[in-house]
Amino acid sequence: MMKSKIGVVLYFATALIFVLPPESFLHDLLHSFAVQALIGYLVIGIVAGLFRSMTTIGVSLSAALLVAWGLYHAQLSGTDTLEQAGLYEEDTIVRVAHFNVLCINSQFEETASSALATQADLLSFQEVSMAWGDQLKQRLAEDYPYSHIVTYEDQAGRGLAVFSKYPFENVQTIYWDGVPNIVGDLQLPDHTIHFLASHPLSPRSRWRYHQRNQHIRHIAQYIQKIDQPTLVIGDFNAVPWNPAIQDLRRVARMQDSHTGWAPTYPSRLQSIGIPIDYIFHSDDFQCRKFEALPVSGSDHRGIVGEYLLKSAG
Repeated sequence: MMKSKIGVVLYFATALIFVLPPESFLHDLLHSFAVQALIGYLVIGIVAGLFRSMTTIGVSLSAALLVAWGLYHAQLSGTDTLEQAGLYEEDTIVRVAHFNVLCINSQFEETASSALATQADLLSFQEVSMAWGDQLKQRLAEDYPYSHIVTYEDQAGRGLAVFSKYPFENVQTIYWDGVPNIVGDLQLPDHTIHFLASHPLSPRSRWRYHQRNQHIRHIAQYIQKIDQPTLVIGDFNAVPWNPAIQDLRRVARMQDSHTGWAPTYPSRLQSIGIPIDYIFHSDDFQCRKFEALPVSGSDHRGIVGEYLLKSAG
C-alpha cells in the first residue's frame, strides 16, 4: 500500500500538520481535526493489516503515535477529576450552561426549553440578535429574573446574553478590538462568583485568525487580575489543544471543564465534530459533570457543567 520513501516522508509530513503549533488560519483549521486524524491513521493501519502491508502498518501506527503524543503534550485531558475533590464540599453546587444559538435560527421556544431543562444557575447565550434577545427575555424571565443582553442589528453574530437565578453585581459590557464581552459578579447566597462570557472571532481569514488569538490573550490578561472564584464561558473558536487555549489556561490559571470527548461544532457531526465551546473555571471549583447538549436549529451543540465550589474555610 505504501511503496516509496517519498510516500513515507509525505505521510509523516501530514502527521506533523496536526502536531506542530499552527502559524496560519489554514493550518489552524487542519490542526483542529487532530483527533479525527489520529483515528484515521489507526483505521489505515488496521486496513493495511488485512493486506499484510507491513510498511503501511508501521508508518500509520507511527503517525498515530506522533499525533497522540502531540495531543498528550497539549494536555488534551488536563482537567482535575472528581476523585481529587477532597478540598471541596457539596454544600455549594453551581450549574452553568452555554448555548451558541446561531443568529439566523428562529427556533426560540425549543432553545429556551432546552436552556430551562438544564436547571442551570447561570445561562450564557451567543450570536444573540435583537429578536433572540427579546425572545429569550420573554421566555426565561420567570425562572431567570436577572439578565444582561448585548445585541446588534448588523452584526448579530456578536450578540451576547447572560441570565441568572441570582442577582448580578458590577455587570457590564467590555470591548476588546470592538468585540463585546460580558463580565460581572454572580451573588449566590453564601458566595460571590466572577464570570466572563466571550465569543472570539472565528479564524476564517488571516486577520480574523490574529484577532481571535489577540482576543483570547485579552481574556487571559483580564482573568489573571481577578482574585475570586471565576468562570469563563463561551464559543472560543479554538480546540483545547490549540496554543491560544493552552496559553489562556496557563496565564489565567484556569481549568477546562472537558472531562471527556464532548464536541460541539458543527452540531450535525455530533461526536465526530470538534470541541470549541467552553466553561473554564478557576481552581476554586471542582468540575463534577460536563456534557454537550443538542440545540434546535443551531450549528453548535450546547454545553452544561456542574461544579463544586471550594468551602471558604
